[in-house]
Amino acid sequence: MTMCELCGRTVAINECEIEGTVMKVCAECSRFGKIKGRSNVKIVVQESRRKETNEPEYVFLPGFGSRVKDGREKLGLKPEDFAKKINERESLLHQIEREHIKPNIALARKLEKVLNIKIVEEVKQEDTKQSSNVKRSGNDALTLGDFVKKR
Repeated sequence: MTMCELCGRTVAINECEIEGTVMKVCAECSRFGKIKGRSNVKIVVQESRRKETNEPEYVFLPGFGSRVKDGREKLGLKPEDFAKKINERESLLHQIEREHIKPNIALARKLEKVLNIKIVEEVKQEDTKQSSNVKRSGNDALTLGDFVKKR
């Protein structure tokens, strides 16, 4: 399969002259230059399937930033001292306390442990394979026929 030399997509490719250089690009990127010729590559649309993982999903509790700030203040630590203690940048700690960014799960767990607070919660996922409303075909994948009601 041929990839667009400009954006990296794997689709039909056109030879196109862009700023004096002949490149193999997709139809969308060909607007940046002058089309020289078309190759004989077919368009292939790949279905995007979300891989099922057993990894838990997490949700940040409302007000997680103020919880971190309150916990730090209860320990009597200034932001720069606390940042050194947990081996993180002070600017990152400020952004978390203001809720401008959400920390990754590892950092969130570290903050919870050091400050003895709760800022993330694991989301329980429903098992879609055992749904009683949907009749299943022989394999594990859902098909359109699994959702169609016969009269």
